[in-house]
Amino acid sequence: MALYEFDGKRPRVPDDSFVHPQASLIGDVEIGHECLIAPGVSIRADFGPVIIGDRSSVQDNAVIHVYPGSRVVIENDVIIAHGVILHDVHIKSKCVIGIGAILLFGVVCEEDVLVNAASVVPKGMRIPAGKVVAGNPAKITHDVTDEQKKMAKSGIDEYRELTRKYLSTFKEIG
Repeated sequence: MALYEFDGKRPRVPDDSFVHPQASLIGDVEIGHECLIAPGVSIRADFGPVIIGDRSSVQDNAVIHVYPGSRVVIENDVIIAHGVILHDVHIKSKCVIGIGAILLFGVVCEEDVLVNAASVVPKGMRIPAGKVVAGNPAKITHDVTDEQKKMAKSGIDEYRELTRKYLSTFKEIG
């Protein structure tokens, strides 16, 4: 895995989490337990910390960065889908951030939030618990349904299992 010390700070990854060798973690990054960090992920904690809670997944080509004096906090049981961009955000537990979404400075997602694919969440938006947002700029469209909550839980469980498989079977062959 590509872990880089920066300004005396090193990424911290527990043994029960998987970081793909083609992911890049720089500086003050803390990964929780049973997390999956997929290929192409870039986490730059050069200006401030990035904290990712337990059982969260950050999927292919996501970018996470921090503005000077700020931080990124991703709590437990969160799915960050492919190609997402996060900058100075706080994402609380059990959220799903859809493919290609962009969350700008100071966004807060309370628990059980679903950000639809390709949405652009504007600077400083606070999304209340259990809401779905969509669009550019993103707006609240409705409450998260029971079916969407079940799908999110299923996705979290599937990525935990995938993390275990990567830890036990992944090897470079060429």
